[in-house]
Amino acid sequence: MPLVTVVIVLAVIGLLLWLVNRFIPMQGQIKAILNGVVVIAVVLWLLKIVGLFDNLSQYNIGNNTPLIPVVITLCIVGLLLWLVNSYIPMQGQIKGILNGVVVIVVVLWLLKVFGLFDSIYKFRVGH
Repeated sequence: MPLVTVVIVLAVIGLLLWLVNRFIPMQGQIKAILNGVVVIAVVLWLLKIVGLFDNLSQYNIGNNTPLIPVVITLCIVGLLLWLVNSYIPMQGQIKGILNGVVVIVVVLWLLKVFGLFDSIYKFRVGH
């Protein structure tokens, strides 16, 4: 893709995002989410254009698991946890318990992805 086309597309995206932020009335939190989604999409698009996204998809971790789905899953879990913590009213203690449970589940999942979960069973305590 020619550089001029990339610059024009980026300018159009920036102009559209500015118009939405400036003239469409919505809550600031929703605008922040919209801006974040657009920035992430543009960065992924630029990585694909440059060819880095294809190179990243070739990397495998742990038990031959592709890197990209793991990163995307972690981003989605983080985004969902942030949305729950920011926008769902609940007591701080309940949010703390929810965050703790999610972190424990994600750590266990990452241990399994990297192949370390199976080696935990090999450890013996005592005789």
